[in-house]
Amino acid sequence: MKRSSISWKLRWAILLLSSWGGLFPCDIQAISSDLSREADARPPAEELKSRRGRLQLKDSSEMVIVEAGGGEGVEVTRDFEYLTGLHVWGGILIVSGASLENESVLFLPKKDPDFELWHGPRLAPDESTQGLTGVSSIQPLSQISEWLENKLKTTETVFHSLPGEASQPANWDRLKIRDDVQLRSAKTLLHPHRQIKSDWEQQQMIHAIRRTHQGLQAGAALASQVKNECEIEAAIEARFRSQGSMAPGFPSIVGSGNNSCILHWQKNNGPLVMGSVLLMDVGARSGPYTADITRTVPVSGQWTERQKEIYAVVLAAQKAGMEAVKPGATIGSIDAAARAVIREAGYEEYFPHGTSHHVGLDVHDVGPRRAFQPGMVVTVEPGIYIAEEQLGIRIEDIVVVTETGFEILSAMIPRDAETMEKWVSAQKKKSAEPVEKKRGVESL
Repeated sequence: MKRSSISWKLRWAILLLSSWGGLFPCDIQAISSDLSREADARPPAEELKSRRGRLQLKDSSEMVIVEAGGGEGVEVTRDFEYLTGLHVWGGILIVSGASLENESVLFLPKKDPDFELWHGPRLAPDESTQGLTGVSSIQPLSQISEWLENKLKTTETVFHSLPGEASQPANWDRLKIRDDVQLRSAKTLLHPHRQIKSDWEQQQMIHAIRRTHQGLQAGAALASQVKNECEIEAAIEARFRSQGSMAPGFPSIVGSGNNSCILHWQKNNGPLVMGSVLLMDVGARSGPYTADITRTVPVSGQWTERQKEIYAVVLAAQKAGMEAVKPGATIGSIDAAARAVIREAGYEEYFPHGTSHHVGLDVHDVGPRRAFQPGMVVTVEPGIYIAEEQLGIRIEDIVVVTETGFEILSAMIPRDAETMEKWVSAQKKKSAEPVEKKRGVESL
């Protein structure tokens, strides 16, 4: 294909790309530190190289641009973290080539003492960071315009993953270099691969699940001892942090009484209703990977007969949903199997949501709806919510698709009705004395 000379359009685009400020809505000087991340939660360099190599670029005429975004109160994009293993603000990864040995260049701002005074240490664009990520080269962000000016001369297709408003199609034209350059979303390349979790990723999920287990037990232990949902939430999330989670994977859902029937209740400020249930839908993190587990317990430590009846139906529905998980099945297969059990019991009108979703870097992880393949990780979470009885029960676990069926990654967390009672009642004597002495936040 004949190459046109560098036009005013190219120079204008280079100017935009070198500043990034207008096109990419983040403060380039605000680069967060990756140094506080757990060392064992950072993917090995070989794993990261494998992820980048699976992008299936045709040849050096195709390029992927993944921008980190981020800033005060703004998360780094998961796609950037997936490909680099770094949680830094303002980083830019560019990949081109068609094999595991493709060219991957990481651009990071230089270290800035003034920034670090306010925000703490951050990674530098040097050999040590290159070693962590396994990229072909690492360069200061200030050099990106020169690098791009040369690279874009021979580029036919740009796949890009841009945060915020920059991802809107109306803004894509601002990246056009020549009229014959194809602009596509990087999601089509990236997200199918994010659906398939490697052994290393599955281990991170298990770490997150174990932390979630501890948090759920901490919350359940206080169910009959404290007065408000927020105290349960605080106990759960304090346990997450004490085990090394940077933050919950999503806003915790902690609801008692009527709030147990509100699917995404996140105010968590209602009273704990004695004689009712406590629904806890929470997830700790291991590095950037999140768990998503729900357990429902009796606030008093003892189920009523009615609660026990509904719990048994939900548990049976979950079992049926899990048994539908296998290669070739779908999210819809899980829902149909679980819903059939609830329908037969006469409660389908009280089951208003789907039964499953992918989980990983995001709690509702990305990717196209397609048949299951080994390595996909999904939830199974049926529920029954009878608002007129202030009775909402959901049970949620995480499974991985295997070559022959499924494995429950959260199998270490009990889900039988008897253990849910024990989680509350077994702690009554242990918790009662300090709670009597120290009511309120200190009792946590």
